[in-house]
Amino acid sequence: MRSVYRDIIDRLEASTNPIIRYKLARYLRGGDPNAIALKRLRESIKHTSIASGLRQDLAASNPANRLGMSTIYLTFRYFADIDYPPGDRALVPYRDHVYRWLRRLEAQYDGPLFIRDKYRVHGSFHANAVYASIVLGLATGETDTLLANLLRYQWPGGGWNCNKLPRTRGPTIVHTAYGLRGLVTYRSRKTSKALERAIADAAEVLLERRVYLKRTTGKPLRPVFTKLSYPYPRLYDFMVGLHVLARSGHIRDPRCERALDLLESKVVDGQGWAMERKLFSHSKGKENFTHALWEKETIGKASLFLTVDALEILNAAGRLT
Repeated sequence: MRSVYRDIIDRLEASTNPIIRYKLARYLRGGDPNAIALKRLRESIKHTSIASGLRQDLAASNPANRLGMSTIYLTFRYFADIDYPPGDRALVPYRDHVYRWLRRLEAQYDGPLFIRDKYRVHGSFHANAVYASIVLGLATGETDTLLANLLRYQWPGGGWNCNKLPRTRGPTIVHTAYGLRGLVTYRSRKTSKALERAIADAAEVLLERRVYLKRTTGKPLRPVFTKLSYPYPRLYDFMVGLHVLARSGHIRDPRCERALDLLESKVVDGQGWAMERKLFSHSKGKENFTHALWEKETIGKASLFLTVDALEILNAAGRLT
């Protein structure tokens, strides 16, 4: 192992933040999530300042307006991103708000947004709800319905696209990446040949684009997709793609190499990976407002959250050995 990574891992292991120690133990060390020690560690995530901030975000959000519903939807996802302990019934009303919102959207999906035999939908919406419900131990029969609809909305090319222009041909990487994560997470609940085919097809969309590049020119799909941020953006960046592909089991495909090289090029020696974009605000009234102080969890300039995920990716890719 390169000494730069060994030093960073040593610093993470000394962290007092249970989110980081849990992710390190489970995803980097391969710990059993059902082991008593890991269960206790995950339970302690409930008492972190980040979790407290996210609970405040939910409590302050009104599902009757667009801003409030957007906050509830994204915050539900963020709880899953930090491996918040499963089974917290206090989150059920917010899960239900998300499910009701998705049911309203489905009325459009099966009507005016079914264009030229393809569903023009935000596949990430259903997928993030499925992902969060399962990670948080709050899945129900309705979660199964959401997953079934996500599969139904998938394009023949393997992904999803919300573009309403009839001439639009292929899936977009934005919805496909999160769509893939939803499918992969659901696999832990129930699998099938249809699900496995859908996972393979969605992964191929990311791999054909080398995670973040145009197929025609080899240049970034968008320059902003090369910039790191946490929590992960509601749209996309190359680290989102790598993290999803690591969890799906496709990270050792040679087409990930350029994105992995980019990730390694961004490490700050002795610290880790730093946020290059701040996509949240602590100014009340703004759409990206949050009580969660994501920027405070650092080693030097590096974000603890980005760093532990980057190490998970590199380990899964065989680049830490």
